[in-house]
Amino acid sequence: MRRLWLAALVLALAGCGPGASPPPERRHPPEPVSTGAEADPLSDIAGRPPTPREQEAIATLLRVAERTRNLTFDRPVPFRIQDRDVITQFVRDQIDAEELERARVFYVAIGLLDPALDIHDLLIRVLGEQIVGYYDPERSLMVIREDVAEQLRPGQGSRQLGEAEMVIVHELVHALQDQRLGLGARYEEERTIDGENAFASIVEGDATLAMIGHMASRMGQPLSALTRNAAMLRMLIRQNPDAIQGQEIEQAPPIVRLPLMSRYLDGMILCATLHGQQGWRGVDGLHARPPVTTEQVLHPERYLARELPDEVTLPALDDLAAAGLTPHEEDSLGELETSIYLGQGLADAERDESAAEGWGGDRIRVYRREDGSTAVVWWTTWDDEGEAREAELAARRVADASPADR
Repeated sequence: MRRLWLAALVLALAGCGPGASPPPERRHPPEPVSTGAEADPLSDIAGRPPTPREQEAIATLLRVAERTRNLTFDRPVPFRIQDRDVITQFVRDQIDAEELERARVFYVAIGLLDPALDIHDLLIRVLGEQIVGYYDPERSLMVIREDVAEQLRPGQGSRQLGEAEMVIVHELVHALQDQRLGLGARYEEERTIDGENAFASIVEGDATLAMIGHMASRMGQPLSALTRNAAMLRMLIRQNPDAIQGQEIEQAPPIVRLPLMSRYLDGMILCATLHGQQGWRGVDGLHARPPVTTEQVLHPERYLARELPDEVTLPALDDLAAAGLTPHEEDSLGELETSIYLGQGLADAERDESAAEGWGGDRIRVYRREDGSTAVVWWTTWDDEGEAREAELAARRVADASPADR
């Protein structure tokens, strides 16, 4: 359970600094919540507006999100209550079939996906399993699953917030990011694979840190008592990695599961590092100047040093064109996904973090013939010759462990 994982983490860190008595729980009248009940401007969206009882419970969660994240909403947040089937359909609608097929061919070609895997079905199952509620930045809309909304209790103090409520607070932090930190404006920007993983790490890491901060305050610990020792925080997370649980996500291949988990865990560590130095103002700064690579996320000191990736440009390679191979997709994997690729050569880990740590930049291009066969050209740069040799040895281990026909 996510809430138990957070609680265990906060308890483990309870000795990091002096405790503080939690502030007394104040009772406030319900705040206005944009539900659409009057004229229902959201009538074109499936589902229903919250009931009066649900509105009152939501108002409490809005206050928790504001207090925890040290930001305030500048306009009402529209809410919609939807059943699981409608949410699953939303997930389906968000998947661009053509784009997904290009990604599938790309990852199959480099050996990170089984060609027999139905990736479309997997993503629907993985994402559908995780969703209790979500914030849609395209419509500035907050959705709560109906069975969860029906369990919300009016007047419930934040001391008694359950797991589902904590997830809703997490999503409300995304609404705050949209209103106050420009999330919506950046949401549709074009990024590389590496850049997208890095950007998502700030979005999810920020909201995860806010959840930890709320639980810490309920246990009498200021968030700063945890974030001023980000190295210990990282160590404890490595010992308790199951922040995202579920049968489907646990069975997903590493290239699906690990980047998703990294967004929450490694992203939270980067946010915690900045919080430990500057408080929430430091985390706000991450949104203003987000990391551009997963290297900067995995190594916060490199973000602080503004270490940028090497620019790698692939040549045209006319010989491949003459052999009937045409470019299918070109991108940059970055340190995170490079470590997952190199991890295929290890028997006891899914990422080869040591071999990928010296990553300096990369560009990878997948070619495809009309018969569906593929070829891959991948150029990488490394911090020094020693790092390059370590990566080469790791890549050879992957090749030795791969099927002969790959």
